[in-house]
Amino acid sequence: MITGAVKTLTLGLLALSLIAGATCKAQGVVERAGEALDKAGRNIRRGVENAVARGEAAVREADVLGRVYARIHWDKKLTDSVIELNVAPDGTTTLRGAVADAAAKKRAVILARDTVGVTTVVDQLTIAEATRVIPASPSAKPATSTTTTIEKKTVVKP
Repeated sequence: MITGAVKTLTLGLLALSLIAGATCKAQGVVERAGEALDKAGRNIRRGVENAVARGEAAVREADVLGRVYARIHWDKKLTDSVIELNVAPDGTTTLRGAVADAAAKKRAVILARDTVGVTTVVDQLTIAEATRVIPASPSAKPATSTTTTIEKKTVVKP
């Protein structure tokens, strides 16, 4: 009788362990699936946050660029200047091009530096040499002579 009870108890424990093992395996699969979904959700969230941050940075750059452009474009001392502007996400503004003289160069740098949103100004401006127009000299054959007129225009690239 004791042997039968031991057999029954052993079989009962064996069945209980099998049921518990199956339940643990099922929970393991569910937990792994849940963890995978959580990870996917975190990745999606990070991607969206990065995209929003890039969009905000682009808007800030365009805003700063517009402000610097307006200040330089409407300044009367810089009408004979050709200036290219570039604004980095951190607010660093680069000025490239040619200005009429040292005063115009200084003015462009000051206007850019004092603009809201600009953190640093990189001055890559050059002072343009004075342009001289040399009239054509009369020649023996007037039909073949040409006169060149040089006209300077202000162009500021946004």
